[in-house]
Amino acid sequence: MPKKTASFILEVDPQGIALLTMDLPGEKVNKLSMSVMEELDEIIQKIRNEKEIKGLIILSGKKDIFIAGADISEIEEISDPAKGKELAARGQAILGKLENLPFPVLSAIHGACLGGGLELALACHYRIMTDHPKTILGLPEVKLGIHPGFGGTQRLPRLVGLRNSLDIILTGKNVYPKKALKIGLADKVVPVEYLLDQAKELIIKKGNKGYSRPIGIRKKQALLDRLIESNKPGRDFIFKKARESVLEKTKGHYPATLKALQVIKEGLSLHLEGGLAIEASSLGEMAATDVCKNLISVFYLQETLKKETGVQDEIMPLPVKNAAVIGAGIMGGGIAQLFADKGLPVRMKDINNEAIGHGLKSAAGVFKGKLKKRIIDKREFDLKMGNISTSLNYRGLNKTDLVVEAVVEKMGIKQAVLKECEEHLNEDAILASNTSSLSITEMAGVVKRPHKVAGMHFFNPVHKMPLVEVIRGKETSDETTATIVAMSKKLGKIPVVVKDREGFLVNRLLMPYLNEALFILEGGTSIKEIDKALLDFGMPMGAFILLDEIGLDIGYHVAEILHAAFGDRMEPARLMKKVVDSGKLGKKNDSGYYSYRKGKRDKPDETIDSLREGTKGDHLGANEIVDRCILIMLNEAAHCLEEKIVDKPEHVDGGMIFGTGFPPFRGGLLRYAESRGLQEIVTRLEEFATKYGDRFKPAKLLKKLAQSGKGFYQQRGKT
Repeated sequence: MPKKTASFILEVDPQGIALLTMDLPGEKVNKLSMSVMEELDEIIQKIRNEKEIKGLIILSGKKDIFIAGADISEIEEISDPAKGKELAARGQAILGKLENLPFPVLSAIHGACLGGGLELALACHYRIMTDHPKTILGLPEVKLGIHPGFGGTQRLPRLVGLRNSLDIILTGKNVYPKKALKIGLADKVVPVEYLLDQAKELIIKKGNKGYSRPIGIRKKQALLDRLIESNKPGRDFIFKKARESVLEKTKGHYPATLKALQVIKEGLSLHLEGGLAIEASSLGEMAATDVCKNLISVFYLQETLKKETGVQDEIMPLPVKNAAVIGAGIMGGGIAQLFADKGLPVRMKDINNEAIGHGLKSAAGVFKGKLKKRIIDKREFDLKMGNISTSLNYRGLNKTDLVVEAVVEKMGIKQAVLKECEEHLNEDAILASNTSSLSITEMAGVVKRPHKVAGMHFFNPVHKMPLVEVIRGKETSDETTATIVAMSKKLGKIPVVVKDREGFLVNRLLMPYLNEALFILEGGTSIKEIDKALLDFGMPMGAFILLDEIGLDIGYHVAEILHAAFGDRMEPARLMKKVVDSGKLGKKNDSGYYSYRKGKRDKPDETIDSLREGTKGDHLGANEIVDRCILIMLNEAAHCLEEKIVDKPEHVDGGMIFGTGFPPFRGGLLRYAESRGLQEIVTRLEEFATKYGDRFKPAKLLKKLAQSGKGFYQQRGKT
């Protein structure tokens, strides 16, 4: 007779194998809140001395989810390090009891097994995974500003070795079944339909052999790794290199990553219990930091955006079973790859075979990366590439539900493509443009069904950047908007609906930031000084590195569009045109603000000095560089909210984090402004307006909020 608690169902089969199924009521996913952990503790206490039980299998009652992790709201509430330490230690103690049960304990994993879920699985003696694409393992805690706190920093290295564990813990990245099996994190990988049978078979096998709990290191490692990690100098070398890598990537802005490294190093020199004590204490410290709170707010922001439909009313999105991409360049190939990866047939059309070849190469390159990382195998590679068909004409598009146009960024060409393409589509098909700045309303003016046209702006590289801007033209229908939002989610992206105005949201905010870096360069500060200041602030790359990546001609084209639309506030720095006129296009022709050797960035290009004007000796400090670049971007964000380019501040912060890489540890552009104080921001902008010109004149909304003492989020009653 099954025994039920609030979150678990326990039953024992005729062979004496206990099946413990976790199924959190009223939730889509299983989470390890402390109340759930206490339930688990009670169950462990009850079954410990039951002689009929020969083994325990832990399962999930959720679809495609094992355990998603700890309850983030409980982490969010931690303000006292001592409280965080206490909670971590309690969780560790409960999982320690699970590990010390006198019979084999196995986690049968189907779906996502992350954070605290994987720490629970690590406390089990064996782990079997399904080979399903949705089955993943991971310890993503560093993405929330903490590190594993239920034993993950101590058990994982003892199981899979130091290098493998650092790669998982310090990056927070997912581990897929084939990789998990290879490194010894999984004992077996099976089809989902055989999961329970195989789990029982393993329990019986281990029990019949005379079970003794696995102790110490049990790992599958290459001989070289084993030799290096078996001695202190070798381990010290690994830790040294890992620390250097972390500092290079994070610039010290994410303290939990360095703390995790320290906890692993200190813990491995002790017995397990000593290491767990260090882990719990450190977890408490990290959970109370501002960085943790900001990263948790970004997590909630992401979840909020994923739930939005893009429309006010309950509109059912149209089904998309077949897609097409017009234009097989880097972006077109990347977009086609996304559709193919999700199992959608997609036709890629261009005007010649050479262009088609480039598009296929771009898509194949992404899949080859997955193949190399063992995320997919050769069979899956062939199946996914097989989802992409190609054409030099529009024949066969009559069954297509969604067409994404990704041709050159010129209005006349895009209008011609949309008009011609529409003639070959059925009446329900949607036409989406991947434009980065051109008016959707104007573009749709040449078609018969403008309500079926919208923007679907992906960011480069397509497979990595999470954001999609969904642009509503004047005639775009709710149904069209809802369909593109739903499709963006299916492609694994985060959609933000924006109003049709030049630059939309992201480019409209990004261009003033880049332009201001050019003004600073004109004034005498060096490229190296400017980019270093912005990198130290936390931006993913310096302004001039980004300009080179975008393409200097493309950047100038967008700047001209914004200047025409918004006047003197968006006037491009004179240096921008001079550099383009000199023949420099950035990385794509190995000549930009940086010099390049065989496509690899070298040092800043010294010939830029001969093109710039101004006082060559006027070197600004890092704080002024950052404030000029970041605050002008922030001011433009306030203008966007005034004009209702987006509906709410979450869309601004989401757009900048997921579209440009604005540092997540700062919580978002508007969260950063609120943390500094809006009155301070306004005062600083007014100082810059006096010194550098009216482009810094504070937006009305910004001044209004500063005077009221409220923030962007607080104006709606949110904190």
